[in-house]
Order: sequence, then structure tokens, then C-alpha cells
Amino acid sequence: MSVQLILYPQRQQNTNEYIVNGISFINLNLTTIYNTTAALPDQDAINNSPPTIVNTWFRYRTSGSPWAVIANPAEGAPPVGALGEVVLFKSPSISPTGRSGIYQKLDSLVVGQSYNVSINIASTIIGGTLRIKTYTGSILQSTYSTTALTGEITTTFIANSTQDTFLIEYEGIVSDLKIDDISVEGATLLARETYEGQVICDLYEDEDIPLSLSVDNFKNVAEKVQSYSKGFKLPATKRNNQIFTNLFEVTMVQDVFSFNPYIKTPCVLKQNGFIIFDGYLRLIDIQDKEAEISYNVNLYSEVIALADVLQNRTFQDIDFSELNHTYNKISIRNSWDDGIGLPLINTLPASSFAYDDTIGFNNTNVLKYPFVDWAHDMLVGNGATGNLSNYGFPELTTLEQAFRPFIQLKYLINRIFANTEFTWTSTFFDSADFEKLFMDFNWGGDGLPTPENTFRARWGVVGSISPNTGTGSYKALALLPTSTEPLLTNSTLPPNFNTTTYVLTAITDNEIYFINYNFRLTRSTGSSTVNCRWIKNKGVAGEQVINEITGIDFSSITNTSFYSGAIHVELNTGDTLSAEFNGSTDINQAASIVIFNQSSTSVLPASLLALRGELSQWDFLKGILTMFNLVSMPDKDNPNNINFETYNDVFITDPNIVTHDWTSKVDISEMKLTPLTELNRKTIFKFVEEDDDYVFNVYKESVGGHLYGSKVFDASGLNLLTGINEIIAEPFATTISKPLMPQFPQFIVPTLYSMNDDGSTEGFDNAPRILYNNGKKDTGIEYYIPSQNGEDSENQPEFLQFSHLSTIPTDVGTLDFNFGECQLIAPIGEAVPDNLFNLYWLPYYNELYNSNTRTMSLKVNLDASDVTVFKFNDKVFIKNRTFRVNNIQYKPNDLATVEFILIP
Repeated sequence: MSVQLILYPQRQQNTNEYIVNGISFINLNLTTIYNTTAALPDQDAINNSPPTIVNTWFRYRTSGSPWAVIANPAEGAPPVGALGEVVLFKSPSISPTGRSGIYQKLDSLVVGQSYNVSINIASTIIGGTLRIKTYTGSILQSTYSTTALTGEITTTFIANSTQDTFLIEYEGIVSDLKIDDISVEGATLLARETYEGQVICDLYEDEDIPLSLSVDNFKNVAEKVQSYSKGFKLPATKRNNQIFTNLFEVTMVQDVFSFNPYIKTPCVLKQNGFIIFDGYLRLIDIQDKEAEISYNVNLYSEVIALADVLQNRTFQDIDFSELNHTYNKISIRNSWDDGIGLPLINTLPASSFAYDDTIGFNNTNVLKYPFVDWAHDMLVGNGATGNLSNYGFPELTTLEQAFRPFIQLKYLINRIFANTEFTWTSTFFDSADFEKLFMDFNWGGDGLPTPENTFRARWGVVGSISPNTGTGSYKALALLPTSTEPLLTNSTLPPNFNTTTYVLTAITDNEIYFINYNFRLTRSTGSSTVNCRWIKNKGVAGEQVINEITGIDFSSITNTSFYSGAIHVELNTGDTLSAEFNGSTDINQAASIVIFNQSSTSVLPASLLALRGELSQWDFLKGILTMFNLVSMPDKDNPNNINFETYNDVFITDPNIVTHDWTSKVDISEMKLTPLTELNRKTIFKFVEEDDDYVFNVYKESVGGHLYGSKVFDASGLNLLTGINEIIAEPFATTISKPLMPQFPQFIVPTLYSMNDDGSTEGFDNAPRILYNNGKKDTGIEYYIPSQNGEDSENQPEFLQFSHLSTIPTDVGTLDFNFGECQLIAPIGEAVPDNLFNLYWLPYYNELYNSNTRTMSLKVNLDASDVTVFKFNDKVFIKNRTFRVNNIQYKPNDLATVEFILIP
């Protein structure tokens, strides 16, 4: 019988575009700018401001004296996008000239492959130099330089990693450089015999490739086992050496046409013309035994390949810039209404997964702002704050207290797959209930999105202010940018900071600052102590002293001491803030630095990824598979498509399940059925536990240690079983919903806060949470939303409710997206049976632990046609009994070993 191993090209003619946003340069002006005085500004930018988000532009420029020319601020300015072009500005007419550039981390490159670069110059430039560079990490890999700046500029580079960084730099003093478009495409490969199409490998005459065929492991379904082969050897024949380009010859220089062991190689295994395996080949090693060379390889399935692709990718590698939006009351409120959607800063393309034709190109429903008790620090209105909040009702002092972004799971799955060669199909992912599930993109315990405005203020001239003599009144700690000291390069101040009085005065309500400070103080003569403080609203009603430290000592050894720390302060219009000191003898201020991080008015990728950026894409997907007991099955008609469905839909209720009669293919004279072994007495289904989740831990202690949202499957009645197994839906944690305040029992919201030893509460860096969109609610309770980010305050009766339940209060048919039943906090309702365990896991466990369930291992005379038509959700009929197949150990030209499961 004929067995063929057929390989397909690792590389085909490829015209994929690898630059993102290289034509219209949308949002370029909102991307990160790195200012540098280094002689090699490009290398300095790569080292100190690396492109942390793939497929997103970053910018840099030479700045500071002597390049920053006040008379012409456009000279030496950072690159900008304008009218569909990117403009790299000239530097002042001085020596040395400054430089500016843009750079982007590319994705899904093929190591060793050549890529074509094309840059179209808008108009001819004289006297400038354009440099095109690539980096792997911070290591420079290639450089192309030209002064012929006209028309189309082309060059090539070879990828040294799957995510090399592409950089363009301009240096000139005569004209600005305007670029119409930038392109990086996979280079078209020259025709070559082994890469024109499929090739058939030579096999050893007695080599029958053994396959392990499976889609899961019935005895441990949490351990998804996909089809693969054990390692086998291919001889180093002339044909195989050509296919593998003589990799065993260490003296040979491999080129872009060489076989690359780090790239998946598509393959099929055929027997008698039937495809019995469709997947990928991996070269394990090359063996030389007594001068006989062989290639040691194995085969593996699509789902294993997907895990390999996603394992090292995080959410930081997804460009969320299409979801950029203004963070204010209007955006938050519109996100509650599916008929309106969240207003976006930029127009969506029709191909975007965020686009919904019912609400148009400028809004989306994939990002929403539910009401969540993020820090439990909301007030009860009593008139003390002087605003128009309703007396006795909840009062927000900032939007961030209640409103932080959640993104739809289905959108995230689509974005993950979009950057791979794989696609998915799933009636489950397309279901109405799954489309209502969202994951939080909290920006962390600090309570602010990543700041849009950061000001780095420095004071560096010793003795520039009068000494603070004796124990008189407090003097202001000074902050003043200047270009006369190298230390003060790039020093900036908030525009509302008075450079004479050194006082910051709020010009709008809800100006929120995180301030890190390090003041250096020196003494004039003799021993001394100093008192330091920040003060809010000095000399007026409501004066507040912050972070006061008294008696800072200047020892006899040193003349220097420091006042350092961090504060979080909220200011309304007219509020003031300043830092002060008061010494026992003469004290001077020396080199000091204060960083003001001001609350953002926009939510950009940096804020969405502040906490979720490091989350593994595979861990995210695997956690969803675990929650819903999903089975991933390869598509026989499309090897790159993966079908995700629940265990029930695949193995129990699928109307297309076929029954195969294999009675004549087995020796039925002796059949041995054995009970399942290695079952556990208890299996605990749970989410990640978080020590900082105060409400979760209070609940746990009050119910004798039971974990909210968990389920214990207890088979203790089968007294021969031992052991405890845990199935954890990592990386997700569960979320308790409860009334926001006891006096408002109908105001049910998720709670996510920690409690300090002194009884104060605050947010924390929580594990990701998955919650269901219950829709907009009107409980009759008007809570106060403050004026912030350009919008007026209001008392609002409505909010968007998320929870782990599909309806609140619970009712017949309510779905619970926790594993098990548990007592709900009143008045949410009674625990419901339709939870993750009962809906998606119990049917499997009923089969697994049924006393009539048996396993049977038999030799079966299967041929290629049997394997080709068989699907693992099919049933097999043998001697008047129906079985499921757990796995098949198949070897062409030999009897297969099949493990059957007798399902009662």
C-alpha cells in the first residue's frame, strides 16, 4: 500500500502588507513622542522608548538646545500626520543638525525572508538624508541611506525575527520631508524546483508513520490532546536533501530559499490516495549515526499550531487604536445604548470587527462602560462638596470611580485570529449570549487611565531663591524650567502653574494629578532641620496639608537632604496646590524634579493596555475554552480553520453524528471492558483567587471557605476513588455583585476593591473579569456624575449593569457565568441551576463517572478510507454495542490500536 508524506512550500509568493497605517497615517499625532539629545537619536529611541505595541507608529526627534528654535517652532518638531501624509520636519540651520523619525514593530515576519520597502516622496527634496533601518529588539540589523529624495524609494531587508522594528529617519535643514505612503511587502521569491509547489518526501522502505489521532482526552477533558505523530526519521536522500537544503552541512551558508526549521511547514500524509492527516511538519533534529544521516521530524495538528503562534503574544501586540475615544460623560452614557454606541475619535473601516452597520462607522458597541464599584470611595451627597448632588444619594467625585472600559470577548477573539493565518467558526461564539460577554480593561489600582499629559518640572540652580532663614513662614519649593543647565533639558510645567509664585491653580473641575516629587535641599551653615509639605488651598476654607514631614535632619556629615514621595490630588476650578519648606536655619533648594501626571481626557491604547497589555493571548483563549468546556476541532475542508463548539454540541446533541459499524474489523472473540481508572474523588471548578478582593474574601470567610463562583464535583460515594483535581479558568477571576450601598438595595453593581488595615478602601490591579451585559437600568436612584473633561455635572437615574448573571433579579432561565450555585447577595435572587458546570460540564461528568462507563482497547483493521471519513464525535457500533472513540494509534499497513469508551 502506498504511503506519501507531502510537504507544501514554507514560503509562497507573498504580497502581504506588513506596515499598518502607512497610507493615511490616522492618529499619528496621538502616538508616543520620544525627545532626545543623543548623537544617535534613532538608537536612543529604540533603547529608551521601544515600540511596545506592534503595528503602531512611534515618533522621536532631536530636541532641546540648540535644536529647539523659538522663532520657528516647526523646525525640529516631531513628525506629524497631515492630509494623508507624514511630515518629517527640517532642523534649524545649525551644526550639528537634528533628526526625527517614525518607527513601528512589524508582526508575523518570516525569519530569513526578504521584504520589499517602498516609500513615496511627495515632492523632491534637496540637501536632506533619508535613512531606513531595521532592528531586532534594540540591535541594529540593516541600514539603507539615500540623499536622492524624489519619487519612489525602494530597498529590501531580511527579517531577523518575527517582530523586527522598521524605522525611517530624516536629517535636513533646507526642506521638510513629506511622505505619501510607506509599504513593506513580502518579497516575491524566485522560482525554484522545491518551492514551486508540493514535494513528496522519500521514506524508509519499512517506515510507517505512526499517528495519534484525537480531539480530546475523555478521561481528562481539561487536557485537550490534539492529533500528532511521534517522531520519525526521513532518510538523507538526494530528494530529501534538496527539500531540507542540506541543513546537516554546517559549512553551507543558508539563504532565504533554504528550509527554515523555525517555520511551520504545511503537510499532508496520504495512504492509497486518502488524506489521513492534514497539519504541519516540524524538524526536530538531524542525526548522523555511523555516517548515515537522517532527518528526525514529527507531525502536529492545527490547534497545536495555534497555541504555538499565540503562546508568546500578549494583548500588547494588538493595536486597539481604532477604539480611541474621548473619556467623558457623553461617551460613557452613549456606550450604554446599543442603538447609539460609543462615539469614536476616528471613522471605522467596514472591515473592522468593531463596525456595526446599525450604528454606522463612527460608533461601536464592542467597548462599554458599566457602573462598577472600583474603589468603594463614593460619597453620599450631603452638600459638603458644594455641588448639585442629591442629598442622601450616591455622589461620584470622578468618572473613574465607576466607569472603566470593558471590551467584548468576541471582538477580542476576532482581533487575536486576525493576526494569524488561522480562522475560526463557532455557533457558540456567534450566539447572542456569548456576544454579551465582556472583559474588563481596568487600568489598575491607581484609578486613572494612562495619563495623556505628563509634565516633568525641574529646578537645578543652587541658591536661585533666597535662603529660608530661621523658623519663619513656609516658603514655596520652586519649579522653573530653564535652558541654561544641562540637567533641565526637556523640563516642562503644567500650563496652569505660576512660575513666580510656584503655585498650581486648577482651571477646570476634576483636574486629577498623580505627582512624583524629589526636592533636594541644602543648608548654608551649621546644623539644621527642615519641615516639608504639600498644601492644597492655602489660606482659604478647606485648606489641606498633604504628605507633611517635619524635622528632616541635616547631619554633620552632609549638607544635603531630600523631600521625596508621591501624592494623588483632585482639584476643582480655583483650587491651588504648592510644595513648601520651613527650616530652623538657612536652607536653600538645589536640584529638584517633580513629575505631574494629569488625568487623560481620551482613552487610547496605552490606557487600555495599562493592566491588560501583558496578558497572554493564548491564556485568554484557553481560559474561555475551560469555562465553557469547548472542543476545538480542525475543519477537514480547510486545514487553517478551527471549529470551536461545546462538548455537548460536539459529542451529545450533534444531529450529524454518524455511526460506523466496525464489528467486522475487530477480533470480537475476546473483548475486555474495564472501568475507568485514575478518576478523582473530588474535582473543584473555580476561578483565580485574589487576596486583594475584599468582598470575595469576606464572602469566603462567612460561608466556611467556599469560593464564590466555584463548584465541587464530589464522587466520595465511590469510595475507592482518591485524589482532588482542580480545573481553574485561568487567567480569569470571578466578580461578586451586590448593592452599591445598603440603603439602595436595587442599585446592583459589580464590586472590585481592596481594604487597607486602617479600614480605607481602594482599587487594585485585578485579574481579568468576564461579565455579562444586563443592559441599561433605571432604578429610580439618581446618582451624581461630576463635571469632568469638558462635560457638565448631572444627577443620572440610569446606568449600565454588568454581572455574572444574565438577568437581575434572577428568574427561570437566568444564566450564571460562574461554575456553581452559591448564595447570592440579597436582593439579587435565588441561585440558578443554569451555570457553567451544569450547562457545559455535567453531561460529560455524567458519562465519565457513570458506573456503566467502560474503556476497551482493541486492535482494529482500519484502512485509510476509514480514517478519512471518521470524525471523533461519530459513534462506532461493535457487537450490538455503541462506543465513542477516545483515540486511535494508527500506523499505515498495520493494525490500529483504538481506545473505545462504552457510553451508557
